[in-house]
Amino acid sequence: MESKRKANLATENDSKKQQKLTEVSDVKTMDPASSNANIQYDGSQLLLKLVTSRAMSIKTRDEVIFSCERGDNLTKVFKGLTERGFLSVPVFQQTDKKRWYGFIDLLDIVRYVTHHFGSEKMSIEQDFWKLSDEEEKFKSLTVNDVMRYPHTKDNRFSPITQNYSLFSAFEIFARDPNVHRIPILDNMANRHLVSILTQSQLVKYVYDNMMLLGNKKDIIVKNMTGIQMGGVVTVPSSMLAIEAFKILEEKDINGVAVLNDKGELVDTLSVRDLQAIATDGSFFWKLYKTVEEFLGYIKNDQVTVRPRTPVFCMDGDTFESVLTKIYTNSIHRLFIVDSLETMKPIGVISLSDLLSVLF
Repeated sequence: MESKRKANLATENDSKKQQKLTEVSDVKTMDPASSNANIQYDGSQLLLKLVTSRAMSIKTRDEVIFSCERGDNLTKVFKGLTERGFLSVPVFQQTDKKRWYGFIDLLDIVRYVTHHFGSEKMSIEQDFWKLSDEEEKFKSLTVNDVMRYPHTKDNRFSPITQNYSLFSAFEIFARDPNVHRIPILDNMANRHLVSILTQSQLVKYVYDNMMLLGNKKDIIVKNMTGIQMGGVVTVPSSMLAIEAFKILEEKDINGVAVLNDKGELVDTLSVRDLQAIATDGSFFWKLYKTVEEFLGYIKNDQVTVRPRTPVFCMDGDTFESVLTKIYTNSIHRLFIVDSLETMKPIGVISLSDLLSVLF
């Protein structure tokens, strides 16, 4: 399973890092756009660039534009997430407005609401915001009541400081497929959040520097190590969406293949799909429709950035082809099918799989 990757994908130890540095120490930093056609890239150039670049060098914004505190009202935070189309928001301590405490995810809120309020209320086609104003129990909920992963020694967010290298961030994402964002702190004592690094940002970084991979970009799927082949988690398109999202939670994964009654891949369902239908006040009752109907609402929304048809690959496709499909379609995983005729999913490639394949 995607969530049960073994420790053999764990971070490189210090001696191995030093070995890698030694291997590329004689490589000069080169511009991928250089007109020198005689330059031969073999992947070591990208490795050197990662080792010598700080994680802070990838930065989409100059500041955290949406955040909350542990004691903030949950409804307001939920509305803030949905209005901005965010999947998660950083949580700060109440006593120190810059001290990072953890993240609260859209899935955390959906999980709590559906569990505590039940299908009798949530499946009715009604405006959720109005319902939340009427429910005393919900009105009193705070972020701290719901967040699943606060700051602890064992939390999955793996914070780093602003002096860490990009290579260190690559290691973290490759080690744990359930880490999708890394908080960058000023230092571990203050824990003041200065930036957030995501898997998608690193995938874009590799995409932008594809030339530096040389022949590595031509490796085919069936020869990639660590790729999950077999045991693909699937759901029928006729299943209720709420039940499908429960499977994501139970399996501790972020996406499943959606199959028709012939067992053919017809779509995917992921945690990201929660954000696409939450702004109109009719969020929760849509979860009690079938997966096919649920995804239909999203596909009919022209604003939503999401593939309207299944995006997939085959075991003969190259790393470059797979990365390009993932990046250009803004998706987090790619299912591998056996053939174009039967479209049976036989494996899955996640963002962390792609990052771990590199080194």
